[in-house]
Amino acid sequence: MATSLEQTVAACKKHDFKAQRAFYNLFYRMVYNTCCRMLSNAMDAEECMQDAFVKAFGKFHAIGDAPPEAWLKRIAINTCLDALKAKHPDWTETDETLYIVNEPPPDEETMNWKVEQVKAAMEQLPEKYRIILSLYLMEGYDHEEIAEILQLNEATARSQYSRAKQKLIEIIKKVEI
Repeated sequence: MATSLEQTVAACKKHDFKAQRAFYNLFYRMVYNTCCRMLSNAMDAEECMQDAFVKAFGKFHAIGDAPPEAWLKRIAINTCLDALKAKHPDWTETDETLYIVNEPPPDEETMNWKVEQVKAAMEQLPEKYRIILSLYLMEGYDHEEIAEILQLNEATARSQYSRAKQKLIEIIKKVEI
């Protein structure tokens, strides 16, 4: 079995089963967590995680110079988006209305929200909003990357993010009252 990540990836490119198992063991938690944030359903997330690894194992020749975890995370996100599109073919329709967003800095009340409150509130968001927030806040993608992933223009991705964040705040405030 390979002793480093680079060796593991090289062996995976040769369809070495032990190397694929080692690669899976290194990254399955990261991929599962990404899928959970995207899909909000443990069973769907596990299925997409498995599909993402199957796709990755068939595409190791295309990894290039990308860090393996970033490459794999992108495959997982695209797999989740495909699953969502299959369940809801119209989910990618967006409101192209643009808003100028001048965001004030968060107040102390906002900063004190508990992680559990945010997670619970995210579960209540419509899929479109949950995905955009997950990609931005949890996966670390910028608006340009999100626009590319979701096949939107960048301004639409920004406005959808802004609306999603506002909706999340509304949900959290309702729970607190």
